[in-house]
Amino acid sequence: MGVIYFARYFVYADEAITSFMKERDIDIVKLEKEGIYFAVASAHCDYEKPIKYSDNCLVKVQVSRIGNTSVTFNFEIMANNEVVANGYIVYVLIDKEGKKKQLPGEIRKSLVKS
Repeated sequence: MGVIYFARYFVYADEAITSFMKERDIDIVKLEKEGIYFAVASAHCDYEKPIKYSDNCLVKVQVSRIGNTSVTFNFEIMANNEVVANGYIVYVLIDKEGKKKQLPGEIRKSLVKS
């Protein structure tokens, strides 16, 4: 049938979220060197239509919630000017031991930039 495997949608969303953070000067590599990691706590996707191998996709991202230790990003995947999927990914900040960390103020400020 020539369609993208369903779990790949999360890869597209994660890449778009990473780009979203880079655009807001959130340096994930630097944070990891400081012992701060973004771990996926929850992910959900509603599939409207399949993505074909030949489709060019656009992923739209927005922050829907900023908690004390977590950030929720909504995403919408489009192909051929139609919504093909939408969902969310919740990231929790953790340290090297896997314990939750407070979201630093500078990251919070960067995430609310429009």
